[in-house]
Amino acid sequence: MQRRHSARHLLWRGVIAAVSDVAMATGVYPVVPHVLAHGARGGRVIAREWAWSIALSAARPCGFLPLPGARVHGPRPIIMVHGYAMNRANFIPLAKRLAKAGLGPIVGFEYWTLGKTASAARKLGEFVDRVRSETGATNVDVIGHSMGGVVGRYYVTFGGGDGVVKNLVTIGSPHSGTEVAPVGLGRPTKELFLGSSLMQRLAAAKKPSQTRLTVIWSRADALVSGPHAAHLEGADELVFDDLGHLSMLTSRVVADALIERLR
Repeated sequence: MQRRHSARHLLWRGVIAAVSDVAMATGVYPVVPHVLAHGARGGRVIAREWAWSIALSAARPCGFLPLPGARVHGPRPIIMVHGYAMNRANFIPLAKRLAKAGLGPIVGFEYWTLGKTASAARKLGEFVDRVRSETGATNVDVIGHSMGGVVGRYYVTFGGGDGVVKNLVTIGSPHSGTEVAPVGLGRPTKELFLGSSLMQRLAAAKKPSQTRLTVIWSRADALVSGPHAAHLEGADELVFDDLGHLSMLTSRVVADALIERLR
């Protein structure tokens, strides 16, 4: 069920991944944004986030393989949508815990993160239809990290995913935008910025009536920090104090909360 990409697409993603990996290895992320957002506080948070950033960067090649839980026969398929400049390997620790709890099958959706959110959401919808066709499932659950959560929200809001997606869970997603968006490349530098036209359009849209929304964010997240960026009106909220942007994906506490909701 994993989506296939052209060699050109994979080459460009490799270039972006290399830049991202260098930033994480040198501490450009998470040290710089954390210090800018929170000052010198939270050394343990930075150390843990840095360690996990390097570990998840090293795991990138595993993104060519199915996620743990791909063969699990649980209540519904779970589709995991990665964040900006990332890939599905980021979900390996979380997928292992969900699979152990009997949830799944678990599959990762990959997309071009420098492109339009609307385009990614449209392709997510096509992927959801394919997963449902191949598994016979009536609906699915979607877990989106960072930009992936915005892609999932766009799909259930504008792309016909309301009800097709039983649970949409976002982790560290900038539902009102983020101040750090202009630092990157591509369309997200404008679309994911605070108060962008995309953010305004999503905020003004009718809320999904059938999909259950759960928003997970952390006050220690240096990229999507605080309710002004992470809050989503009408969604269930789980807020943490000591988890970084990527550490939320590796946290047992976050996994346990997800297991409770998706069961």
